[in-house]
Amino acid sequence: MGSMKGTYRSLKVEMIIVLLLFGIDNISGQVRSSIYKNLPVGKYAVGFKIITLTDSNRVSKPAYDYLGEKNSSDQFRKITVHLWYPSKNNSGRRRVEYGDYCYNSLLTVTNEVISKERKNAVINNWRTAMERFLGKAGDDQWNELVTTPMLAIEDAIGMQEKFPLLIGLMRPFTTGITNEFLASHGYIVAMLKKEEPGDDNWAKNARYEIPDMQFVISYLKREWKVESNNIGTFGFSGAGFVPVLFAMHDSRVKALADLECLMYFDRDSLFQLFSTSDYYDPSNLRVPFLHIFGRESSKGEKSIGEFENKAKFSKRYRLLLNQTGFSHGDLTMQGYVFRSILKSNEVIHESIRKCFELFNIYLLNFFNAELKSDRKASVFLSAKPTLPAFPPVLWDISVLNEVVPAPNSTEFENIIRKKGINEALAIVKATLTGDSSSNLLNGNALNNLGYTFLSERKYEEAIAVFKLNTELHPGDANFFDSLAEGYEVSGDIENRVKASGKIIDLLGKKSMLSEMEKTLKVTAERRLIK
Repeated sequence: MGSMKGTYRSLKVEMIIVLLLFGIDNISGQVRSSIYKNLPVGKYAVGFKIITLTDSNRVSKPAYDYLGEKNSSDQFRKITVHLWYPSKNNSGRRRVEYGDYCYNSLLTVTNEVISKERKNAVINNWRTAMERFLGKAGDDQWNELVTTPMLAIEDAIGMQEKFPLLIGLMRPFTTGITNEFLASHGYIVAMLKKEEPGDDNWAKNARYEIPDMQFVISYLKREWKVESNNIGTFGFSGAGFVPVLFAMHDSRVKALADLECLMYFDRDSLFQLFSTSDYYDPSNLRVPFLHIFGRESSKGEKSIGEFENKAKFSKRYRLLLNQTGFSHGDLTMQGYVFRSILKSNEVIHESIRKCFELFNIYLLNFFNAELKSDRKASVFLSAKPTLPAFPPVLWDISVLNEVVPAPNSTEFENIIRKKGINEALAIVKATLTGDSSSNLLNGNALNNLGYTFLSERKYEEAIAVFKLNTELHPGDANFFDSLAEGYEVSGDIENRVKASGKIIDLLGKKSMLSEMEKTLKVTAERRLIK
């Protein structure tokens, strides 16, 4: 009997280790449908709420309509947000069913009433769309699926503690499972409804969708106590374009992920269109970036190399799912339930289902590592782990480490004041050669900084900044004039003369001088006199 007890105890310990590894909490009392039987759901109950906010600082429609009649409705910008969040157990109105996610993109608030006929029409449209790409489902199967309980409870009471925020743009009926899954692990997930779903000009849409995201962050910081400096953003397919631009633009974003975002495709000039956005600047992407794609689909990513080279200040993870037959739609909620429930007995569907589970586990670990400083998650990401439930051939993960960017002129000034000029120069010289985007390469920015220190009589700092500027712009007589002035004010006659001589040499190579250059020459000649 003793050895049997020891064996039982060992198996129990092993099971607990597995549960901890994947964040499974079967003691939390959460209802588990067959949809979630293979996903490592977290310890929190999940609340779900739809809210519509008004941004009274932005007008979205004119006072008069096309016919010249006065608009009776509110002119201000409306932003509908779907929220998934950690909530208290046994609170809220009702449990969300699978069918609810088919039509809730029509709602402006959680309890908005729409007709049964309209609900059924939208649900049937989704069935038709799913069957067109994935195959037929039986009526009994489909009807059972529509009423399958999900994790979320409508209008459940949120937990009082602060959680990181994950924000993105909603693509109806695609990331519902992923949003619930992340919320169960301690995230507030906010997905904004795209106001104009028929307009696929993402570069244009970003002009109002990024301000929408910023407005929602401010609201959630105030009303939901989110960790507003601990924000991640992600999106699926076309809804992933703007989150990438948002991460380039808003420094509050600390982690970025996209799920088969097609912006790197040359098809229909998607990349060219995406890169014309006012917000597009890969050198501004300074946060870790997880890019998830099916290997077969990834063959169309003709522009990803160009993007990754320019986004070198971001640590870039690339997860490729290798299963043959894994399609774009298999990263979605509807694709997963089709594989896991409607076609669960077929071997190929089993493997594709595992790819969905695998990408969710990677997404969770990515955000845990970057937004929660979770050491285990960081280890998980650092090398391809061994996962007993997932054959290694199913996926590949690659990592491109970030290049350290050079400081800009403001950061350079702060480093000088905090660490001293010598350490500041060492940092700049170690990083500037790999960073063509730094405004330190703009001679006027450095020149102004030098004069800031000169006005404070910090001669060592001023001269060092002027000297760095001449090293970066060895052919600019004006910057040597600033250096000569620094030496003159500080009383260094010998170096004043050397700098002035350099100005004479540079101007002597020109056949014609501008009025400013004539003034520089006269001043340099005066400074040559000891």
